[in-house]
Amino acid sequence: MAQALYIQVAEHIRERIASGEYPLGTQIPTENELAAELGVSRPTVRQALDTLAREGRLTRVKGSGTFVSEPKLVHESTSFVTGYREESRKKHRVLRTRVVCNRVEKADERVADALRLVAGQPVTRLTRIRHLENVNGNAPVVYTTVYVPHGLFPDMSDLDFSDASLYEALDGRDLRVVHASRRLEVVMPPAEVAAGLAIGAFEPAVFITSLGYTRSGQVIEYSESYYPASRSSFQIEISR
Repeated sequence: MAQALYIQVAEHIRERIASGEYPLGTQIPTENELAAELGVSRPTVRQALDTLAREGRLTRVKGSGTFVSEPKLVHESTSFVTGYREESRKKHRVLRTRVVCNRVEKADERVADALRLVAGQPVTRLTRIRHLENVNGNAPVVYTTVYVPHGLFPDMSDLDFSDASLYEALDGRDLRVVHASRRLEVVMPPAEVAAGLAIGAFEPAVFITSLGYTRSGQVIEYSESYYPASRSSFQIEISR
């Protein structure tokens, strides 16, 4: 019964947020005020607020109160092989991309090992910063760099990826990515990445490395992507 009660309180507050009664960025009533208004105990209210804070709908600031925040953006790229543009299309979001770098360079040992190359062999490095219109105040959602063996896609650096999908470009060259291996961890991003994501110097990011394979098992792309931890969550699907 107690569990059902705090769930009801959480849903009641969600409805107030959705209706605009509690606008984004505003402080909501205190635990004591909500408990008196809703006729429940303070621990029940606290449980409900903790639930909404985990969802990203509220931010609790010690000594200041509880404030309405925008829910974290849920990324589904950890659940299937697709490009970020395709994921955005499925959710009817408008994706904007700024290309930071698209050039041919020599692979260092880290990149060469990932792509099964010899250090010094040419690769194309594509770095992009991406945001979604009207999501999180248009703040960047990912800072991503992908490396592709130059010999497999020699004209890659000539293309404009500010409004084109890398995966679709690979598909058109019979280099379709059919399997991906990804690793996720939380890190403190390099200074240039933090600046690109418009986050503080001491704010963590979710760092995902990914290897993309063709049907023959050839590694076609290696990527390193940073997502602001405070604005991101990830959906992971597992089947048996």
